[in-house]
Amino acid sequence: MTEIATVRVQILGREFPVACPAGQEHELEVAAEYVDHRMREIQEKTGNSALERLAVMAALNIAHEHLTGETTEQNQELKRLADRIGTTLERLSEIEAG
Repeated sequence: MTEIATVRVQILGREFPVACPAGQEHELEVAAEYVDHRMREIQEKTGNSALERLAVMAALNIAHEHLTGETTEQNQELKRLADRIGTTLERLSEIEAG
């Protein structure tokens, strides 16, 4: 049986206890920070402070990013680096073959 841990996360200044599998607490905290950040961005843009509305908008934006492959700035940088590495490996293969 999987052991369950409870983590208290802060979103928009409110604390929420959330259960997760033991050992995954850090991942949950990172996810909560991301959700908090997205909700704060939406709050700043819209001026809306209704928690439920902000949560729904953040969830829709995050789902859209996931489904369309849009990524955060960090992930975009990682993708650029991976592309550069791929290009370099291709060039090295051409040099070795040639």
